[in-house]
Amino acid sequence: MNINTHDKTVTTINIRNILIVDDSKALLKALEGILQKEGFLVKTAHDGVDGLYMLMSSCPDLIISDVQMPKMNGYEFCRTVKDDKKLKHIPFILLTSLSNTEDIVKGLTAGADYYLTKPFSEDVLLLMIKSIQLGSQAKEEYDHLDALELQADDKILKVSAYPQQILNFLFSTYENLLHHNQELSQTKQDLKKLNDHLEEGVKEKTKSLEKTLQGIVVALSKTVEMRDPYTSGHQFRVAQLACAIAQEIGLSEDQTDGIRVMGMLHDLGKIIIPAEILSKPSKLADYEFQYIKVHPQAGHDILKEIDFPWPITTAIVQHHERLNGSGYPMGLSGQQIILEAQILAVADVVEAMATHRPYRPALGIDVALDEISKNKGALYAPLIVDAVFRLFHDKKLNIDSIF
Repeated sequence: MNINTHDKTVTTINIRNILIVDDSKALLKALEGILQKEGFLVKTAHDGVDGLYMLMSSCPDLIISDVQMPKMNGYEFCRTVKDDKKLKHIPFILLTSLSNTEDIVKGLTAGADYYLTKPFSEDVLLLMIKSIQLGSQAKEEYDHLDALELQADDKILKVSAYPQQILNFLFSTYENLLHHNQELSQTKQDLKKLNDHLEEGVKEKTKSLEKTLQGIVVALSKTVEMRDPYTSGHQFRVAQLACAIAQEIGLSEDQTDGIRVMGMLHDLGKIIIPAEILSKPSKLADYEFQYIKVHPQAGHDILKEIDFPWPITTAIVQHHERLNGSGYPMGLSGQQIILEAQILAVADVVEAMATHRPYRPALGIDVALDEISKNKGALYAPLIVDAVFRLFHDKKLNIDSIF
């Protein structure tokens, strides 16, 4: 079934035939065995040139390609496929041992849709294919590419890609990094009895992975701003305020880290909303507001396959719920709403009222504080409202640093 919302189409993709391109016979055999066991029909090629010859006679439903290969590497092979009108629709997974930000940018520039790092997890691979088959994410038609900047150590890397391609690629990269981070954590436990030098090496690698994960979260957040430039920085500011609230009410450092990610991604679902609604300079019609009300569930659905260490998707789908049950999308009330979502709800409202919107100028922090004060206990949790007032009235929070 196809569902159209202006320029959006949600489709279900039937994956049966898969082409694997890799110069390693051992890896080809391993991948072939995994996929055939799941019922897929698999063809293999030993390099990009061989892969292109095979594409001349048959069109697979999915391509999995290594990056480092002779004759034609994976980036060149992917770019050639994506430049062909008959082939560009085929989902393309890059399989590589390279995982730093520059390699991610090369993959995006080549047109890759997903990223799988070596040594790969069979579960992550099959989950990725399942996600492609479900077609739960919007397939967008754009007549131009959008620009995105990614931080790589001291360099700013610029890449042009379609928003949905960026989402798919960053999600798969994030999921891979989470998997490897979990493996490193286990390795760290196993190395406790070994010397300090080995343990320090694991610590440094873990820090590097965490830094890359943070960069991907920021990039995902900026993807929404491609659609809604008039509220640029909204998710970042909400994340800052939400973290300050979390610290004020005594949440742990780990919980605060989770809330930072929730804040940075809470409006991710807006990517499915037509841009003309997001940037409309006047009050929305009822049917237009119905589009807006879909975004918490859409954000949840986009992220639901990622195994976050915090309740990210629950907080995102609940951040417009209210204590008295008047919120959306599910009309939850009271303790049905998790604490993280209650924090996001207050931070979201304060930021939205204190800053400019396409349909009105900024109302200011005093008006925002008055709003949450009047609805304390009805819409917003008293614990969180009181924390916000302490932050602003006791000047524990620098307003200028956020707004």
